[in-house]
Amino acid sequence: MQPMKPRPFDWTVRAFDASRDTDAVLHIDTTYSTDEVHAPRRHGDALILEPARVTPPQRRHFPLDLAADAWTHGSVALLDGRVCGFIAWALENWNRRMSIWHFYVDLPYRRMGAGRVLLDSALDWARRAGARCAWAETSGANQPGIAAYRRLGFDICGFDSTLYFGTSTENDIAVFLARTIDPTPASPPHS
Repeated sequence: MQPMKPRPFDWTVRAFDASRDTDAVLHIDTTYSTDEVHAPRRHGDALILEPARVTPPQRRHFPLDLAADAWTHGSVALLDGRVCGFIAWALENWNRRMSIWHFYVDLPYRRMGAGRVLLDSALDWARRAGARCAWAETSGANQPGIAAYRRLGFDICGFDSTLYFGTSTENDIAVFLARTIDPTPASPPHS
């Protein structure tokens, strides 16, 4: 007997429409839990960013403020007509970099492919616009987010220990991640 294949999720990705999507996006559950954070360690003159255990595990919720950042394009992922994910970005013309300002998948729908279809759609837009790399920032405490970005082809490219000063998470470290954008899209498999 052959094992059953997991049910593929039939995600729909479309452009974000502020008049019909804002409320749904603002209700995305951004909660995450972790028992590990990325933290800097000094080694002589070098600073090393590495995972460190935290006890007790942390549970956090990221409050969404869509007006806080300079994004110019956005997409939503829908499953059965329900908004389950959101990505927003802008193209920096001077260095042809796509900066991701928001990237969230609703808690009950994580690890089901919504993040991948959202990112693939945004990268396709960025590729057509001539972008050479995609860049994102998240908290070093957001270990699940860092792991998700890494699964999606991003590598850690830097960090900032001062970015969150003056905020409610001022002791966190900002982690920067990036991936190159292939100028030619991957070919779909032949049937």
